[in-house]
Amino acid sequence: MKRKAVVEFAKIISGVFSNKEQALENPRKFAHIQIHIRPLFFKTYKCFAFYSEQRYQHDIWNPYRQSINKLSHEKEIFILSNHKIEDKERFTGGALDISLLENISKHKLYKKSGCSMFFRKTNPGNFSGTIESGCRCYIQYGRDKTYVKSEVSVNKHLLISEDSGYEVETDKKIWGSDFGPLIFKKIDDFDCFIDKNW
Repeated sequence: MKRKAVVEFAKIISGVFSNKEQALENPRKFAHIQIHIRPLFFKTYKCFAFYSEQRYQHDIWNPYRQSINKLSHEKEIFILSNHKIEDKERFTGGALDISLLENISKHKLYKKSGCSMFFRKTNPGNFSGTIESGCRCYIQYGRDKTYVKSEVSVNKHLLISEDSGYEVETDKKIWGSDFGPLIFKKIDDFDCFIDKNW
């Protein structure tokens, strides 16, 4: 039963997501972004894991975020831990060509403390997630050290995300959308891969 629940969540959270419609409707407010969350072979890390890339559509070979997310399940909570990849530039484009990820397990991972996402099922096929409590997921934004707030809701059709950063000393918002969440539609999935390799 536990494995079935993990596979269900994995199929929903993985895929290719695009906010093209939102960006075309409001180009001054929203950039056109794609998120790729690609499941990795179970043997890669001996656990359920994903390689993710986020990038602006006009600059597909220069992702602004690359990470490994490992999936675990505790009681009713699905936890996606966040890991930096050593020499991440070597794997740019792995979201499009999985062969680029063949040797990824040979490179060190660095877990980003305080940056795991905790998801709960809200109703069948729908999950909501928030970053772990404590305001300890830090990102350097220019000269400012910021902590991240993140909220995500996802189902097999949509991923709605809102991330923002706050100055550690003052709690002043430094970065993030001023116009509400990003709304991504799933334009491709990896269900077949998960069934065969997990």
